[in-house]
Amino acid sequence: MNIHIPNLEYTFYGPIVLLSIVIGIIIACILMRNAGVKSITCFYTVIFTFMSILVCSAILSISITGDIRKVGFVGAGGALGLIVGAVTSALIHRDHISESMSAWIIVAPLMYGLSKIGCHIAGCCNGIPYNGFFTITYAEKGNISYFPIQITETIVFVLIFIIGLILYLKSKNKTRVAILVLLLSGIAKIGLEFLRESHIGHTITSYQIIVLSISIIGAVSLHLTNKSAETE
Repeated sequence: MNIHIPNLEYTFYGPIVLLSIVIGIIIACILMRNAGVKSITCFYTVIFTFMSILVCSAILSISITGDIRKVGFVGAGGALGLIVGAVTSALIHRDHISESMSAWIIVAPLMYGLSKIGCHIAGCCNGIPYNGFFTITYAEKGNISYFPIQITETIVFVLIFIIGLILYLKSKNKTRVAILVLLLSGIAKIGLEFLRESHIGHTITSYQIIVLSISIIGAVSLHLTNKSAETE
């Protein structure tokens, strides 16, 4: 089975990424409201976290490319922004801290997974050369077939979201579930990077180190913030 990506005049990459974020925001707000978080807290958290996602993604994009003209959406930057926004907002409002933080972490893999549909259509990155059962070819790259890395990421991260959502709804310790989702997402992202063509010739990349660092720092931040909330 092969999927061919033609040269498109407009790929809808931007709208798809924005829509993936909006879908995640809506679900996070539903989870927060169900936990008893006030509507005004949800509103301010959305504004702050959304801006944090965009800013952190842009900063990391510029840091990687070294060119402000090539600024784009970087998943690791978006994840960092989401963690910063969710944790900071929870500390400011102190309205069901654990539930508020966890709701946003749970939806993070869904946002990322859906955004990769835009990457798939745009063909902005590709997997390793591959001739297996399911392949991708690009009009601008000739007849070479590649591993379907973007589709694989969509499937993997949507599954992580589903697992996290089920555990979140069943567990009393929301923060523990959020930490699990964050670490699973980090491990999945680091592992899937090995299937990108850009990774060929590298043992481990700086991007993988960044993802690992964000995952660990995020998990520690969630744990410490939840501990401080429990002692109040």
